[in-house]
Amino acid sequence: METLGTIGEKAIVREIIKNSQNKVALGPGDDAAAIKIGNQCLVASTDIMSKKTHTSAEMSYYDIGWFAAAVNYSDVAAMGAAPLGILVSMMMDRNLPFDHFKEMMRGIKECSAAVGGELLGGDTKEGEGIVISGTALGLVEEEKMLRRAGAQPGDLLAVTGPIGTAAAGYLATQFAIDAPQVKKSLFTPFPRTHEGCLLADSGYVTACMDVTDGLAYSICEIAQQSKVNCQVNWQQIPLNEETRNVIAQTKADELETVLYFGGEYELVFTFNPRGEDDLRQALGDHFFVIGEVSGQENVLEKDGKLVKLEHRGWEHFKS
Repeated sequence: METLGTIGEKAIVREIIKNSQNKVALGPGDDAAAIKIGNQCLVASTDIMSKKTHTSAEMSYYDIGWFAAAVNYSDVAAMGAAPLGILVSMMMDRNLPFDHFKEMMRGIKECSAAVGGELLGGDTKEGEGIVISGTALGLVEEEKMLRRAGAQPGDLLAVTGPIGTAAAGYLATQFAIDAPQVKKSLFTPFPRTHEGCLLADSGYVTACMDVTDGLAYSICEIAQQSKVNCQVNWQQIPLNEETRNVIAQTKADELETVLYFGGEYELVFTFNPRGEDDLRQALGDHFFVIGEVSGQENVLEKDGKLVKLEHRGWEHFKS
């Protein structure tokens, strides 16, 4: 008998969106949905987390609140939308200390303020443990809205920041390694909403997605929805020094850690090469070209060899 554990989250999502028909500007299947309002689109995305399955023992209650907001705003960022705010529903045990609740709310509010959004409302209910569900809203001009589909042969492939940091942060917690930078990336990721707006405004970006489920998965997803293939250059993928050190100290599989773990809240995007100079100037330190849209399959070039880029990453119910 099939169970959620045997089929995994991706199959569950495919079942949900199968044969769905929507009258909105963009329905299920992208980072967020979009509802047309005049010449703009209201972007809406929802994400849920639980303390039991999404957090580390080292995370504070403030971190939990920040994380719950960040994962929602990241999907708004991937659409190139400016955040409006977030609705948050929380299920909590009646014995939870009130100070812990206040710290979670502080994290939610401060993450919102950091990206230019607001706490718009929500709900609280009694239940076992801590479960937080958020719905983030954003606004973008319809013609500028970014999607997973749209990459064209000859486009370049880029990311907004270092990859592998969340994986390194997880390894650092497991092996008790002092690595504050990558642990911060894991516990309190910063959604790239500002960068998403810059990408949308540029007019050069053809497809975009956030890297929450792994770089390889996100690239393959863009490729599949755009009906193209991508070639990635390993040497061009940005890794910070702490990430390299943690991988070396733990003897972790380098490719698995960087490509397939996930937990990053950077954006991966394709763009017309004519816009490279403009995008580099606009994004500054948040612009790294890592490959191009070309070839017969999705591959990674490493040490002069081509390795197939697998369409997989972090997956609930399976991972």
